[in-house]
Amino acid sequence: MNPTLFIQIAAYRDPDLPATLHSLIERAAHPERLRFGICLQLKDGDPVHWGANAFPDHPSITIGAFSAAESRGACWARRQAQSFYQGEDFLLQIDSHMRAVEHWDALLLETWAECSDPLAVLSVYPNGFQQPCQLQTSTLPVMGAAGFDNYGILKFQGISRYRLPEQQPERPIPGAFIAGGFLFGPGSIVSEVPYDPGLYFYGEEVAMSARLWTSGFNIYAPNRLLLFHLYKTGQKEGDNSATHWSDHSNWFELNRRSLVRVHTLLGSLETAPQKLMATIEDVDDMNNYWLGDKRSLHSYQQWCGVHFADQSIKVSTLKGEFTTETDPAATQFSQ
Repeated sequence: MNPTLFIQIAAYRDPDLPATLHSLIERAAHPERLRFGICLQLKDGDPVHWGANAFPDHPSITIGAFSAAESRGACWARRQAQSFYQGEDFLLQIDSHMRAVEHWDALLLETWAECSDPLAVLSVYPNGFQQPCQLQTSTLPVMGAAGFDNYGILKFQGISRYRLPEQQPERPIPGAFIAGGFLFGPGSIVSEVPYDPGLYFYGEEVAMSARLWTSGFNIYAPNRLLLFHLYKTGQKEGDNSATHWSDHSNWFELNRRSLVRVHTLLGSLETAPQKLMATIEDVDDMNNYWLGDKRSLHSYQQWCGVHFADQSIKVSTLKGEFTTETDPAATQFSQ
């Protein structure tokens, strides 16, 4: 079997996108098996080297080019990129500012196979890198809860659990939460759990986590380092990257509608802040992006250790520990 990988990337005025593509293609064991779908969002006057003129030469890069002015946020852009999927064996969703280890594609498939689970999804907040390609390789991360924000949305955190190389786990680590910037699994995800373009940014990851799990997929953190993410602070000289919310004065309305959709999905709308002012128009198309029918929201809350309406979180969930073996200390909840 020679599996193909569909790589979907949403890029909003990102100077690093061409370097990301070069890293992925040049470090791949089998670059001919890679298929790219890119939502490229640029503003008039952005440098030409942020766009396709600087992309590597590869026969399977499909671009959906949009004016930054017409963009409706990160999840809308992810859905545009996902529309280029053509039945590839696997789906990889990443951000537009990433770096890869040598032969990352073969290692990614090997890691997925080590789950011994045909419905495995690999996802984690990757370690960071510094430009141009200084990788943080001393620890291996897992995903945990970080608490609820002022809008009642569960936030996640990356936890540096293992020291490398001496503590590298033998197998991927069971988890409950996905990261929007690194999500890998069967290509069937595209049809079974399509990305909701009505989400904006905040709440994207918890909504997708619940939808994947209730659709029968199981979430794991990789047991080896594969991809690295550029965490932008906006404080370093030369960091001239833009954000959607800095460019769009109406971002709050897009975000408000998005938060209503997340609360509706997770059964917590009645306890959501009144200032969200939910309307039926906010959720009129959500049947297309609803929870799966393989497992219930209740069972997901039991697995992940979170009750969304009550905003309660197990201590073990804050530590990123998910196991079928019950630790008495892990049964305590924190609010």
